[in-house]
Amino acid sequence: MYEFEKLALSANPDKKIGTELADIMEVIEDIQNIFGNGLTLEDNIKEIFWQMFIIDSLIGNTDRHNGNWGITVDKKKNVAKFSPIYDCGSCLNPMLEESDLKKLNEVELKNLAINCYSCIKENGKKLNYMTYIRSKKNKECNTAILNVFPKIDIEQIYNFIDNIECMSIVRKDFYKNIIKLRYEIIEKVFKQL
Repeated sequence: MYEFEKLALSANPDKKIGTELADIMEVIEDIQNIFGNGLTLEDNIKEIFWQMFIIDSLIGNTDRHNGNWGITVDKKKNVAKFSPIYDCGSCLNPMLEESDLKKLNEVELKNLAINCYSCIKENGKKLNYMTYIRSKKNKECNTAILNVFPKIDIEQIYNFIDNIECMSIVRKDFYKNIIKLRYEIIEKVFKQL
């Protein structure tokens, strides 16, 4: 397993790659060269990166930095693919206490849902997930919406949340409501595309 930040250093040891979108795309395009010509890419890394972005926008992951995703390589078969998703501990507003959740009104909940930022930056500014998705300015992001959205079973997500025994009803309702607000935004963009 190679974390993306280590791949970025391999691509250009003289340039520290942060979370600037253009730098990330440049390294993704160079992955074949990083590992050598004999490597087979089992996945379209860029495509899956954007799919991960869409799911992160739904769950509000504020910590998908370059150490939180990567590539797995089977050295015997000389095959690389996108690693399974890991480290989603900063999604769904984990720092909000139960007492805070009880006090949230509809406007505050909507603000939390919409004003959620990715670690990924464009021109030095963190991307607001919903603003970026609504802009429809990135063809690859749009394609990811078209591919991912039909696979999101919102009722199954609600059922999963409802069946977590060790979670309060207040937190369950919060999770379902914040996901619903983000889902509806993505759904609207999906329909426009």
